Amino acid sequence: MNPDILTLQKINPIIKETESSPIRDMMKRMEETPDLINLASGEANFDASPELIENAVEAMKTGRNRYTSTNGTPEIRSAIASFLDVQMGVAVNPENILLTVGGMEAIYLATRLLINPGDTVLLPDPGWGIMKPITQRLGAKVRFYPLSRKKSWHINAEPILERIDDQCKLIVINSPSNPTGATITREAYAAILEKARRHGTFILSDEVYHNYLYSGEHVSALSFDALDHVIVVNSFSKTFAVTGWRLGYVIAHPWVIRQMGVYKETISLCSYSVGQWAMAQYLPRCQPYLDDARNLCRRNMEKMVERLNAIPGVKCPVPQGGIYVFPDFSEFEPSADKLFQCLLDSGVAVVPGPFFGVQGESHARIMFAASEEIIDRGLDRMEAALNA
Repeated sequence: MNPDILTLQKINPIIKETESSPIRDMMKRMEETPDLINLASGEANFDASPELIENAVEAMKTGRNRYTSTNGTPEIRSAIASFLDVQMGVAVNPENILLTVGGMEAIYLATRLLINPGDTVLLPDPGWGIMKPITQRLGAKVRFYPLSRKKSWHINAEPILERIDDQCKLIVINSPSNPTGATITREAYAAILEKARRHGTFILSDEVYHNYLYSGEHVSALSFDALDHVIVVNSFSKTFAVTGWRLGYVIAHPWVIRQMGVYKETISLCSYSVGQWAMAQYLPRCQPYLDDARNLCRRNMEKMVERLNAIPGVKCPVPQGGIYVFPDFSEFEPSADKLFQCLLDSGVAVVPGPFFGVQGESHARIMFAASEEIIDRGLDRMEAALNA
């Protein structure tokens, strides 16, 4: 036997290759399409603030290129606490904050700490498709709670409440939601938190799209003084268009933060030092940028909803927040893969809805956080392809 093959046979695979996201195949097909308008990306396609970039350059020039403490510099944690006070009206102790390598590391640390084999995890449907394999690899039993849809998608309390029991270890709530833009009301969140506490269930509150809200208020889990069973994940990636910096943060009970910090030491040691220093300086002065980004996205969203709904066979609910629309194409083309290929052939990339759950069948996620010129060109191409 070939000795290389013998060595490979000793490897115990930690994942099945069939778990690979369908987005990998989608990206391959996108790479082969010339003059592509990419409305599939999970990031804002506009520039970061010039002031923020200058802060990063200055940080590099003044020696901020070395390790920081695992939890993050005192300056960035204090700046985040002040930022959350201004943006959400919540008081957070900087000691309850841990800087992470993007929101992804925050989610991994939280799930790794909480989930044991056999625990039940509740995930939204539609919801971010990465959460299912993350939790299943830890041995969790995944159950889905449906989001409801009328004119907009909503996160209702009832489907969650009826699924909470003593075996339920974790509930993931993403508001505003990826991919639907659904949000949760204060009354619904309060009811879920109350029952979760009675059953010893944690809430993982994913709030990375908090800046992009178009109706109602952003209800943060932090506003309920419930850190004994709540872990909040946030990120600078979507808010400030710096996804490549991989800089996020988690807010939790001090004991949870200590556990995460010790575990993080063996994974990444610390988060991006230059980004920490740059953000600490920028956060107190970021409001004009946040307002401009939100207003741009609101205009694009309203235009996209109006023009998609004008196409026969397309139904596009109005998202309450986030940076995506999630239209229903079932009357036009029930096959998500055929729809994806049709739009790709027209020069526009979207994400097929089934990646986000059973309710994503016949849907597609379309990003609108880009320049108005890009959105107009993308809509022109989609209209031409679908009307043809």
